[in-house]
Amino acid sequence: MAMTAYNTVLKYGADSPTTQITIKDTPVILAKRSSVETTTLSDDARTYIPGIRETSESFDFTANYDSEIFATLNSLTAAQKCALVFSDGSGYTWDGNISASVNEAAIDAVLEMTISITPTSVPVWSKTVASA
Repeated sequence: MAMTAYNTVLKYGADSPTTQITIKDTPVILAKRSSVETTTLSDDARTYIPGIRETSESFDFTANYDSEIFATLNSLTAAQKCALVFSDGSGYTWDGNISASVNEAAIDAVLEMTISITPTSVPVWSKTVASA
């Protein structure tokens, strides 16, 4: 069954991800696993085993600029509980340090900000995100 990204939200909080931020896009949270080559001199083709999952040093989300949200995010000093929740309630949870920056401005355009989360734990996908 296919679904759209409609109603996908970013959540965060000190003890649990309960504060919701309306976002415009999401990064890849967990990409494919790397491949570790296991080829020997007796193999006639290269062989591999799964390695570790690829992730990013920062997850960047775009949102419409809001001065209150911007100030709140930039005042956070401790890692937060974070969640990316899809419309069906599934999604990812992880811990991370959050900051925000204002994006470039243009004529006749919406002012946006980038919310950057540096993960301090490995994101975990769940069919039902507890904070949803």
